[in-house]
Amino acid sequence: MKDKLKQINKKYLIVVGVIFAVLILIVVVAVIMKIVAGRNLSYEKIEEKLVDAAREYINDDSVDIPAVGESITITDQELVSGEYIKELSEYNEDSCSGTVTVMNNNGLALYIPDLQCGEYATTHLAQKVIDDQLVTEEIIDGSYQFGLYEVGDEYIFKGTEVNNYVSFGGVTWRIIKIDSNGDLRLIKSTAEEKGIPWDQKYNAEVGRNYGINDYPNSNLFNTLKNSYNDFNEENKKHLIAHDVCIGSRGSKDIAISYDFDCSKILENQYISTLTTLDMAMASLDPGCDSVISGSCMNYNYMGNISSWTVNSFADTTYDAFVISGRVSTDRANKKNDYYWVIYISGNEPYVSGSGTEEDPYIIEK
Repeated sequence: MKDKLKQINKKYLIVVGVIFAVLILIVVVAVIMKIVAGRNLSYEKIEEKLVDAAREYINDDSVDIPAVGESITITDQELVSGEYIKELSEYNEDSCSGTVTVMNNNGLALYIPDLQCGEYATTHLAQKVIDDQLVTEEIIDGSYQFGLYEVGDEYIFKGTEVNNYVSFGGVTWRIIKIDSNGDLRLIKSTAEEKGIPWDQKYNAEVGRNYGINDYPNSNLFNTLKNSYNDFNEENKKHLIAHDVCIGSRGSKDIAISYDFDCSKILENQYISTLTTLDMAMASLDPGCDSVISGSCMNYNYMGNISSWTVNSFADTTYDAFVISGRVSTDRANKKNDYYWVIYISGNEPYVSGSGTEEDPYIIEK
């Protein structure tokens, strides 16, 4: 009887031991799986963690936030040392490093991650557009090649059918150019609904309400400035302040040159409209040899645009330049359409899209 009890106890202990060992194995496997899973986060998730950590870092009272119009870059090691984030090696098996650039856009913070993990690197919008759209040969087999052209230290879209569409703030925009700072200059794809006078003040020189062609004190300027409030805060954070070329041209100052438009600069503007140069710079027609040439409408995605410009006519005190198929002048108190023109950072992370009207570039989900 005692032998049987010993055998039963022995079997019981073996069963218990096996169960206990299995439980330990399950726990160990679960821990290992959790560790492995934690080290296999997608690059996008790691970028999100960097941004979240940078946001906490900036909200810390001990941190000096960048001034309006300025930016700072925070490294992953700064975030790790401040215990805002773990070492990036705990999120992915690749060798990773990262930064977050924090831009202060009119008091609103924009966080731009830049992650390097093995062969992966964060894709930024400006570089994506250049990689996708750059034209290296203007004419192939007798046909103009539409797309992005390198002009000096800028990249400008030229031609009729160009893939320069961007979706931002629930609105479709088109990229005019990538400037020398790497910023993207965008034009809203549709004009504002109601034409307005450039200006309609009393002009003492002519004794009539012809308006005065001084852009910073014009009706057009005030309308555009107030349009900034049409953006919500989530969208405003993407708008960067930029200089606007508001110089005047005389009747003989028709060269395709920044010398005239940019002879006067209005600094730190969030919204403006077109300049006299924009139409000409977007054309591939060799006959477009001045800003007022009708040939500039050819091979040009802006060929059908009708809009005031920010530039005034130097020969009078009451005329401003307007684009209506071609560039010409109109009395400031006349009504014409206008388009919003804004700037966003070329470092905005690219999310998706190919730049077509049906599949525009997306910068934020």
